[in-house]
Amino acid sequence: MKFGRVKEVDYKRSPPAYRVELGDPNDEDNYILTDWLPATGGRAKGDRETHYLEVGEKVALLAEGGELSTAYVMPAGQYTEQDDEKETTDKAGVWRKIFSKPKSNNGQGGQGGDQGGQDGQSGDQEDILGEISYDRNSGDWLIKGIDNKGSITIEGSGCSIVMKDGTITLKAKNVVVEASEKFESKTKQSLHTADAFKTIGSTYLGLEDAGDTPQDKVETEAGPAKKTFAKVG
Repeated sequence: MKFGRVKEVDYKRSPPAYRVELGDPNDEDNYILTDWLPATGGRAKGDRETHYLEVGEKVALLAEGGELSTAYVMPAGQYTEQDDEKETTDKAGVWRKIFSKPKSNNGQGGQGGDQGGQDGQSGDQEDILGEISYDRNSGDWLIKGIDNKGSITIEGSGCSIVMKDGTITLKAKNVVVEASEKFESKTKQSLHTADAFKTIGSTYLGLEDAGDTPQDKVETEAGPAKKTFAKVG
């Protein structure tokens, strides 16, 4: 097993591959740049997972008999004091995965892409683009994207929830909300469009306080409504 850093990437190869540098590039006698070596994955049959390594990332080469031409490239993350190599949490029982703008050795970040994205914006601090985490102790899940950019989409069984540009769009054939005690919404304006709007139970209109229960029935052409009440001004 040998340790090095990814020098070049090619995600379009089959399978995707990396070239890895070993040793000091300023020392010709102790420097090796490998040929293209295949990437490995957490799962690669049936259920699959893909999360490519990037230029500058620390890796380990697992080679049968020590022959580099047979090596596989594996991640070898080691936490350091550099912003983009620090641990993501300092608490046990917390799983946290962050997606950040990668940085090369000169402090510039890449934008990704087929060739690893080496032409990025410079920055002094790590730019977190998104994260997902779970705290075993509190039971809290967090899925977080970028403010004012991108979207979060959940799809399944003919339904979808899309969070984008400050708007949540829910699409489904039927939507059922069950609240055992109270359902409450707060907004400046509420708009409803439907072929029919039905309420079951008593309806109170024109209230100034949630605790008001006026007893004056709403008058209709056919007479007083059975279970619709309004606060008289």
